[in-house]
Amino acid sequence: MRSTIVIVVALLLTVYTVAQVGTMYRAKGDLDTFVQRTLDFVDETAKDSVKTDIVQTAHKLGIEVETGDIDVVYEDSDVPTIPQRMVGRLNAQFTNKRVVISLRYVAHVLGLPVHQQITAAKIRQVAAPVMHPNKATQELLDSP
Repeated sequence: MRSTIVIVVALLLTVYTVAQVGTMYRAKGDLDTFVQRTLDFVDETAKDSVKTDIVQTAHKLGIEVETGDIDVVYEDSDVPTIPQRMVGRLNAQFTNKRVVISLRYVAHVLGLPVHQQITAAKIRQVAAPVMHPNKATQELLDSP
């Protein structure tokens, strides 16, 4: 009888732990997807609003994150995107930005802390090359 109770308790503890771990990884995957989509909305002025959006989404998923745990990097980059590499031999000049969002948080499974980190990065083109019109076209544009 005693061994049956121990087996049942161990089985319940195992099932509960597996459910907690599954919930933790599902929430992490959902938050990771949101952070990936958020990369397109980062610019120099929107860093704080992006952090706030991530915190609100994390709270909806049951993850406790503070804005201080989120790092947003938006900086110039010389790395070309794949389409830019294809047209790169045309000597076009592109302006690219590297966007990185990184966040850290602690999830708890059976009261034990499990440190989690999500990092998403992307190279974005922010300015396309401008081709100046040739002399004949410019004269046509300038004429009344």
